[in-house]
Amino acid sequence: MKVYVKTPARLHLGLIDLGGELGRIFGGIGVALNYPNAILEAQPSQSLIVEGEKSDTVKLLIERFLKKYHMEAKVTVNVKQTIPEHVGLGSGTQLALAVATALAKLLHVKASIRDLALAMGRGRISGVGTAVFEQGGFVVEGGLKTQKNKPRLPAPENFPPVIFRQPFPDDWFFVISIPNVKRGFTDEEEVSAFRRLPPMPARDVGEICRLTMMKLFPSLVKHDIENFGNTLTQIQTIVGEYFAEVQGGKYSSQIAKECIEYMHRLKAYGVGQSSWGPAFYGLVQGENQAKKIQFLVQDFLNKSVGGQAFYVKANNEGAYINVIRD
Repeated sequence: MKVYVKTPARLHLGLIDLGGELGRIFGGIGVALNYPNAILEAQPSQSLIVEGEKSDTVKLLIERFLKKYHMEAKVTVNVKQTIPEHVGLGSGTQLALAVATALAKLLHVKASIRDLALAMGRGRISGVGTAVFEQGGFVVEGGLKTQKNKPRLPAPENFPPVIFRQPFPDDWFFVISIPNVKRGFTDEEEVSAFRRLPPMPARDVGEICRLTMMKLFPSLVKHDIENFGNTLTQIQTIVGEYFAEVQGGKYSSQIAKECIEYMHRLKAYGVGQSSWGPAFYGLVQGENQAKKIQFLVQDFLNKSVGGQAFYVKANNEGAYINVIRD
């Protein structure tokens, strides 16, 4: 028996409520991407063997899974491809879920994707990565329950529910750039950043909710890229200004600021930064436009700090999991 897993990546497009006064905190908006991917194969073996990329990380993930489910097992896991770490594309959650899903199939562990995410320590702030692994598309999750009398602290062992999921239009593309600058926050740095920030003002939370409910959702359902992109940019601006204190500005780097403004001038419908960056994106319609803006953005990077620009469609299916039986 062999298990093959290929995950999507994800863009994290914004958090909804950083105040927590209503009994829930965070809430996330995101979309699955067809590329880059975490790809691995797992099969039984005579000993525990990890081959390929990020072997040390994968060994720790395997050990965590086996400890959580009180098991001992001998498997070979071959990691063929991974998503770049700490750039804003969801590498940690996708790799953890790929490993956990493969092991669950091999070892006949009956667990939902959400259960596996909790077992692997994911979903502590955002459930977007888990949601796009499971089903792809554009997703919004409703945040975490908070502790009584502690509105900014999530209660233990709860998971963000998906409250909206919609396939992404086939002719909408993201032009994504990863500049050669400092990587985004690690999990520990992210937690520290949230602790330093004051509660998000209720007026900002209300505006994000209003924009999401009355513009973002309807625009996506009606395939209205102009209003969808404009609303996405508005939400990104509110969230970016809130995080400016801990990331040094509305965006995580000066080059991101300059290039995002450049993509806006190139008529991208929506622009922003994914999670803590440094990856940033522009939303465009049609592959020809995507190619054009990708070429210009790559040239922009080449003349400044260097880096990579590419264009990609959304993934509307989630992770591909294939169990090959002997």
